[in-house]
Amino acid sequence: MNIKVLGVRIDEINLDKTLNFIKETITFNYQAQIATINPEFLVAAYYDQEFKSILNSCALNTCDGFGLMLIAKIFYRKKLPRTTGVEITEKLLQGTNKLFLLGSTSKVLEAIIKKFPQAPIVGIEAGGMMVFKNGNWQLENNELVLKKINNSGAEILLAAFEYGKQEKWLAQNLKKLPHIKIAIGVGGTFDYLSEKIKRAPAWMRKLGLEWLFRLIKQPQRWPRIIKATIIFPYLVIKEKIFQKYV
Repeated sequence: MNIKVLGVRIDEINLDKTLNFIKETITFNYQAQIATINPEFLVAAYYDQEFKSILNSCALNTCDGFGLMLIAKIFYRKKLPRTTGVEITEKLLQGTNKLFLLGSTSKVLEAIIKKFPQAPIVGIEAGGMMVFKNGNWQLENNELVLKKINNSGAEILLAAFEYGKQEKWLAQNLKKLPHIKIAIGVGGTFDYLSEKIKRAPAWMRKLGLEWLFRLIKQPQRWPRIIKATIIFPYLVIKEKIFQKYV
């Protein structure tokens, strides 16, 4: 089952079912892209048709955001399970399928290896900056990175870049990575897991106040917070009113 919020499909799928989907996809030798969607994704996709199309073509779109859960409950009468990129990544680090970590910084990636010594990580690459070239987002050394991923033998690729860019990059390059069966854009997940950035206490996450904790710790995030807490609800309300009177 799924719903559409601002034109983007959100799947009603919990963590266990997401992990089962990943295992089955690898077992049957398919390729699939997964997006972990929060309100900022939906605001960006509202104004970016290419991004919206990519999200709707993903095999799975999980709900990664309290604000999205709340909006789904109030305006769509749906109870979406929250399945975050952090939770998915933590489980994969404790699993057996070979992982390649792409993005963030070498220091952060090394910290994850140290924190999860038994994790099936077969390759890491910070990747450097993304540049817009020939109509696509590419890494500075794109072909070298692709070669490194292919040579690693990894089955799962976790890409940690800015939302939008990471999904577009994966959609553009997944077909060039035949050994990769699952590709997921995980944003700032590596920074949280390496403890470079502290997560909000569990009680704040449960109450949907993680945005406030992030704002206190990283005041430069205020434009993103405004998108999630003000612009996103406004766009949903506007859409609902428009649908009612059309």
